[in-house]
Amino acid sequence: MELFGLLEWLLPKGHTGNQPDHDAVKGIKSEAELMAFIQSVLRPYLHTISILIGIADADGMVAFWWLHADNTFLFPALPERIPAAYFSNKGSNILELDAPDRRDAFQTTLFKNGVKEALIQPLLYQQKNLGFLCLLSDTKDTITASVQTIVNESAGLFAAACLQVLLLQLAEEYRQKMSGALPLVVHNTGMIGGAALQPALHLLSQVAPTSATVLLTGETGTGKELFAAAIHQASPRRHRQMVKVNCAALPAQLIESELFGHEKGAFTGALERRIGKFELADKGTLFLDEIGELPLELQAKLLRAIQEKEIERLGGNHTIKVDVRIIAATNRDLEREIAAGRFREDLYYRLYVFPIMLPPLRERKDDIPLLLQHFAANAALRYGKEIKGIHPACIPALLAYSWPGNIRELENVVERAVIAATDPYIMIIPPQRRQVAASSDTSPPRTASLAESERIAIIQALRQCNGKIRGPQGAAAMLDIKPTTLEARMKKLGIVKEHVLRRG
Repeated sequence: MELFGLLEWLLPKGHTGNQPDHDAVKGIKSEAELMAFIQSVLRPYLHTISILIGIADADGMVAFWWLHADNTFLFPALPERIPAAYFSNKGSNILELDAPDRRDAFQTTLFKNGVKEALIQPLLYQQKNLGFLCLLSDTKDTITASVQTIVNESAGLFAAACLQVLLLQLAEEYRQKMSGALPLVVHNTGMIGGAALQPALHLLSQVAPTSATVLLTGETGTGKELFAAAIHQASPRRHRQMVKVNCAALPAQLIESELFGHEKGAFTGALERRIGKFELADKGTLFLDEIGELPLELQAKLLRAIQEKEIERLGGNHTIKVDVRIIAATNRDLEREIAAGRFREDLYYRLYVFPIMLPPLRERKDDIPLLLQHFAANAALRYGKEIKGIHPACIPALLAYSWPGNIRELENVVERAVIAATDPYIMIIPPQRRQVAASSDTSPPRTASLAESERIAIIQALRQCNGKIRGPQGAAAMLDIKPTTLEARMKKLGIVKEHVLRRG
C-alpha cells in the first residue's frame, strides 16, 4: 500500500518547513518510529520529553492513545472523551496544571499523574480533525516559546506521520480480523485491565496522591510490583526514589543491615558504613516485596521504624529520622500467618492501612487477548522477530487454561513462542504439564516441608503447655527434646512464645 501520495495531498498547502523530513515521514510504520521522529524534531529544543497522542474525532471521542514517557508517567487509565475545545485552535496552547479540574477529566488525569505543564497541538487536515499531540512535563517552565514555535511549524508533518501509522494499523487490523488472528499491539498508556481489574485501578487512583501505607495482596505473578510503581509514579514522591526490597531474596542475617544500614565495624566484614534502604528511600517510597517472608525478629524492628519514623543503623548508637512511604506486597494470607505465629498482628494492622487485592488471571479472561498482543509485540521487538499476529486456532486453549502463574507465566509462555517462531503468525500453546497436574484427581497431596512440620509441632506444644518450656509439664518434655534445643529451634524458626500465646 503506497500512502505517501495521499500524505502529500493532506499536508497543509504552502508548507515549506522541514522538507528533508518528508522522507522520514514516509518511512514511519509504527508507534515507536513515530515517537522517535517527533523526538528527533524536538531534540534541539528539549532533551527529554514525554509524548501523548490521542487519535480522536471532532467531538473528542478518543479511539487510540499512544504514549511515550520512559516511565516518567504511568497512566492507569485515560478518559474516553476529550473536550472539543482542545481542537478549536489551529495552533498549540500550553496548560499549567496547578490543581485538578472537575469539569475536565483529561486535565484531572494529567494532574493526578504528576503532569505540571502540557502543550496541546491539534492534528488537523483541511479542517478535518485527526486528534491531538501533547507534550508532557513534570516540571514548570519546560515548554518554551521556541518549543511551541517548532511544534506549530511541524504540526503538518506530525499529523501526516500519525495518519500514516493509523492507516497502517487499521489496514493490518482489518486483515487480521478477516483472518481471525490477533494483531500485535503495545499498550503504552498504562496497565491493561478490563472490568475485573477496575476496582483495583480505582483504589490505586484514590490512594496514590496520598502518603498512606499500601498493602498489595494477590497470588504470585499478578503484577504487584507494577502496581507499586504506578502508585509511586502518581504520588507527590515520584521525583524521589522508589527503593525495592525483596524480603524473600535476602538471608535473615543480612536483612537488618539491608533495611537499616550498618556502621563500620558493626560485625565481621563491615569494613565501612553502609546506608540502608530506609535512608535511601527518604522522602520517597520503600517497596517491601514478599513482606510475609520477613523473619519475626525483624518484624518488630520494622514495626518500630514505621511507627516512630526513625531507624538506627546496626552497630550505631543514635536514631535517624526518615520520611518514607511504605508499600508492602505479599502472596501469603497474612491472617493465616498470624494464626500460625509467623507474622506479628501489630505489624499486620500497621501495614493494613489501604489494602488492594489484585485478582488472578483466571478471573480476568477478557484481558488475556490484550495481554497476549502486548507481550508478543514486546518480545518480537526485543528479539528482532518479524511477527505479525497470533494464530486464532490457539486462542480457545489459552482462554481455557487456568494460568496458575498468572501474568508472569503468560508472559513467559508468549516469549518462548516468539523466540521459537518460524511463521509470522505464532502459535502459543499453554503449558501441558501444568494443565495435567491441575486437572488430575490422582495427584498426590502437597507434603509439608520438614521445617514447616517442626514449626507446627512446636507451636502446638507451646500452646498446650501454656508457654512453659522447661520442667515435666513443659513443651520440651512433651516433644522429648532438651529445653536448650527447643529454644534454639524456636529462634531459628522465628517462633516467639508470647506471640504464639497471644494468638492462642
